[in-house]
Amino acid sequence: ELDNTKLGRLMGRHLLELGHQHVAYITPPLTARQKQRFRRVEGFLDEFRKAGYGDQVIVKEADEEFDRNVPGIDSEYRIGYDLTKELLRTEKDLTAIVGLNDMIAFGIMDALHEAKIKVPTDVSVMGCDNTLFARMHNMNLTTIEHFVTFKGRDACDIIMKKIATHHSTNTGAVPISTYHVEYEPQLIVRGTTTYAKNARKKKN
Repeated sequence: ELDNTKLGRLMGRHLLELGHQHVAYITPPLTARQKQRFRRVEGFLDEFRKAGYGDQVIVKEADEEFDRNVPGIDSEYRIGYDLTKELLRTEKDLTAIVGLNDMIAFGIMDALHEAKIKVPTDVSVMGCDNTLFARMHNMNLTTIEHFVTFKGRDACDIIMKKIATHHSTNTGAVPISTYHVEYEPQLIVRGTTTYAKNARKKKN
C-alpha cells in the first residue's frame, strides 16, 4: 500500500521550503477510477493551502481520452511535454512545475529546454517514482522514492505464505489473514529544484 496523499504532501512541502508559491502540477486525467492520482494531487494542494497559496497552484490535467486508449511507451512523457507547452503560453511567472511521475517530469524538462528556460535556475522541476532515468547524471531529477520493487517483493512473499498456510492446515477450516505493508515515501533531492527567484533575492 502507498499513501499517495502523504507522497503529495512531501512534494508540496519541499517546494514551499524553497520559497515556491506560484507552481503548476501536471497529471494524467483525474477521473473517478483513478483515485491514487487524485490523492497525490490533493496532498500537494493541501500543503499549499495550509501555507496560504492554494489559489496559486495550477493543476493541468490531460484529457480523459488518454485513459480510453492503450497508452504508448511515450504517452506520459507527451503529457508532460504538451501540457508544459500550453502552460508556457499563458503563465509567465511560474517558478516550479511538478509531474505526477518521473516520465511526465522528463517531458516537462524537454519542453522547458526547447523554450530556453533553465532548470532549476528559472523553473524547478520535480517528479515522483525515482525511476532509473531520474538517477542518471544528465537528468538528475528531484523525485520521490516509494519503493515499488520492495512492494512487489512483499506482495509475492504474502502470496507464498498464504498458499503454504492453506496447504498445511489440518483443521478443515481455511485461515483468513490480512497483511498490511506500507513504505514511507522519501524525498530524493537532486539537481532540478532550487530556491525560487524571489526567495533567492531575499536570502541575498
